[in-house]
Amino acid sequence: MVEPHVANVVVASSNLVSRSESPKGGFSIPQHYLTSEERILVHHKHFFFLIFGTIVLLFSGCERSPSLYDRYVDWIHTPKEQKLAQKIDDMIFDIQKQGKATLEALTDLMDLSRLGAEMGDADRAFEAGLRAQSMAEVMYGPKDEKTLRVYLQLADHAMMLMEPRLAENYLNKAMTAAALAHHENYLLLADIYTQYAEVHQAFQKLDDAENLYFKAIGLVEKVDSNNVKIAEIETRLGILMEEKEKVDLAEKFYRKALAREVNQRGASSIQAAALYNNLASVCFITSRPDEAINYLHKALKIWKKQENSTMKQAEIHSNLAEIYRTLGDMDSAKKEYKIVLRLMKDIPESSYLYSSLLMNLSNYYIQLDQREKAEKLRFKAQNLQKEQQNRYLENVSILKTKFNRIPGMEIK
Repeated sequence: MVEPHVANVVVASSNLVSRSESPKGGFSIPQHYLTSEERILVHHKHFFFLIFGTIVLLFSGCERSPSLYDRYVDWIHTPKEQKLAQKIDDMIFDIQKQGKATLEALTDLMDLSRLGAEMGDADRAFEAGLRAQSMAEVMYGPKDEKTLRVYLQLADHAMMLMEPRLAENYLNKAMTAAALAHHENYLLLADIYTQYAEVHQAFQKLDDAENLYFKAIGLVEKVDSNNVKIAEIETRLGILMEEKEKVDLAEKFYRKALAREVNQRGASSIQAAALYNNLASVCFITSRPDEAINYLHKALKIWKKQENSTMKQAEIHSNLAEIYRTLGDMDSAKKEYKIVLRLMKDIPESSYLYSSLLMNLSNYYIQLDQREKAEKLRFKAQNLQKEQQNRYLENVSILKTKFNRIPGMEIK
């Protein structure tokens, strides 16, 4: 399948785009020349884009409507993005100029940090993020759960920027405080262990990640055995099992997660759609194409009802085309790729999904023996991947400069 969330590290023979809520999958960067930092990029991208992204609100019940994030998220990866970057700078300056540590200012800074992270802009993400961190520590103290939740969100932003080393630093801060002041706050501890597992998964420490996911589930069950958080962790376990090439176990976890999601959120939730896509991946790998097609249509039906779902729809249509191509049904593949090409007009070339779609289209044209067109698409995809890789390395440099002067937060 295609994915989040640049390397050909997808399980088995699956060429489908991704296994979850965010676009990810079949990127192909030769790994023999990668540095250690670039290997983090390869492994983390494969992982991050496969997971449906759920970002916890800063403080439950305190979200204002509309938030800065809600107001500007649709500007990301559009011609308005440059204007958004300037707005983020201006709003950070205004908050600094006011000089007041308030919940409103803290929430705005975290929204700005999230916007920067989703833009792939490490400088702005952590210009806002570090100010939010300092403000939370002043307002609540470094051991208060609200401050720890800020650390967890900043760890999540670091993962969006594919820097698990920074994420781990924030998790260490959160865990140290939680062990001292919140050792019976099982849901908080479960969130910390879950994010630790994501970091280990990004570093390909898969057995450690598995153990941490199970530990997180155990902690949630102490509070509520029906908590929907368990479904989210089971989904991550399914993705992990695919990485470990334990496809039967992956399917088991996906089905358990889907049952919980349907029970808690309903069969038409976007979480259910992500799991249908994941199950399609498993079915495709295990030579059950008809089941895979059925699951993808279920997912597509849900995403068509969602606003701003062009990328998800393109991902699913590309997955359907890949299955038909594998079956030799080139007429059906052609129909799906016509839809993909139409949807790609509204997908930014800077997104990781775009280059994945180009690679799948290239393979399609090779099968049609249209090699000139195939090579043109492959060349464009590879150039886009190089640009993405360069942006990642630039972000690493920015984050090292910002954090290597902060004791305990150095990126090593």
